[in-house]
Amino acid sequence: MRLSLLDRANTVAGVSDAEALRRVVARARRAEELGYHRFLVAEHHGVPGIAGSAPGVLAAAVGQATTGIRVGTAGIMVPDHAPLIVAEQAAVLESLFPGRVDIGLGTSAGFTGAVRRALGQPEDVNDARGDYRADIDEVLAYLRGEAEVTMRPAVDPPPAVYLLTGGSPQSLAMAREQGIGVILGGPDPGRVDGAVISRQVGVAPTWDEARDLVLPEIWAQVMSRSTGRFEPLRPVGELDEAMLTAQQRRRIDRGLSAAVYGTVEEVTTTLRRTVEATGAGEILVTGGASDDAGQRRSDGMLAGITW
Repeated sequence: MRLSLLDRANTVAGVSDAEALRRVVARARRAEELGYHRFLVAEHHGVPGIAGSAPGVLAAAVGQATTGIRVGTAGIMVPDHAPLIVAEQAAVLESLFPGRVDIGLGTSAGFTGAVRRALGQPEDVNDARGDYRADIDEVLAYLRGEAEVTMRPAVDPPPAVYLLTGGSPQSLAMAREQGIGVILGGPDPGRVDGAVISRQVGVAPTWDEARDLVLPEIWAQVMSRSTGRFEPLRPVGELDEAMLTAQQRRRIDRGLSAAVYGTVEEVTTTLRRTVEATGAGEILVTGGASDDAGQRRSDGMLAGITW
């Protein structure tokens, strides 16, 4: 079973955005040492709690800092760019790091109306997504040398391409038709043999320590639904669960139930069940932590799992 990491470049209270990006690159170096299969970065715009706005640039920094681990995106958000620009980013990465680039393509629009306006998108989120299927088809046509415009740099073969999806039948059908892979998120993506399954994972010597590792990001996600702002992650000691509303408490509980956390033995058991239920060929580990040392320990303990 392959294990990979997705780092969204979460910011942490008291740590600069620049330091958050440097931590991503340092984590990628260590991931390579630990034997992870690939290290991917993501795209978010105007989000206070996430510094990773330009995945093509950040993936290039990761590629330059490593030698063999696969690098890339999960993903580049297709509605945020002209398809040619997406394809060019992918081609530049493949040219610089041939044979080890994976390009995940996502279909999310800007996080808020203001961000969507800044990106030149319609303010309505459904309109902002546009005809993403046609856009993805166009990206693939450029990468395969089948478009009206010949993209530069030309790459042959092109990088591996994946579609980010929650498991919708339409998205899975599109991936099959185009012959590309899928990275499946969501709590119950169904069974797609050989797919990459993303899961928030935290490993620690005790269950309580592992819960403390994953809670800050879940907390920030839940608070963002109340405030409209995804804030930097706060240390777990600053999170007062007594102040939560009943609705927020339920959302925290749902987030925790969707995450995989615990001791090595507990996490191993859960991930094995996930693989058996989904037919996954790879686990893509997601989730940021406010505890940098705890995340390093988690990465190391997870890498040591014997499948």
